[in-house]
Amino acid sequence: MEWGEFVREKRLAAGYGLREFASLVGILPSNYNHMEKGRTSPPQDKARLDQIVEVLDIGAGSEDYGRLMDLAVAGKDKLPADVAEFAQQNELVPVLLRTLSNSKLSESELRKLVKGLNEDLSRPRKAGRGGGKT
Repeated sequence: MEWGEFVREKRLAAGYGLREFASLVGILPSNYNHMEKGRTSPPQDKARLDQIVEVLDIGAGSEDYGRLMDLAVAGKDKLPADVAEFAQQNELVPVLLRTLSNSKLSESELRKLVKGLNEDLSRPRKAGRGGGKT
């Protein structure tokens, strides 16, 4: 599925017409139409993507949020805007990605790792465990 198709489905499900939605997210309707039809690239700016997410009432951190960000990437050599912002703020992200890359994990092994990490991070944290939630 392409970004435009995904956002179009979400836009229609939320009850917005193209012109109204484009206006709410600050994009000219003709430009937005081209994005939705895949004629031009989706926005790459995280602030603009977050504005789209907000209008569509997609929860930050949700599966749909991740999907929208992932589909917006205009090239395979780029990170989604939300991940790129995090990577720029934390010098350990490239180390983590290199470690994963060097591990040569299969897709199923990566999925299992991500699932386990999400489960671990959703548990309440104890004091002294990385300074997280208490």
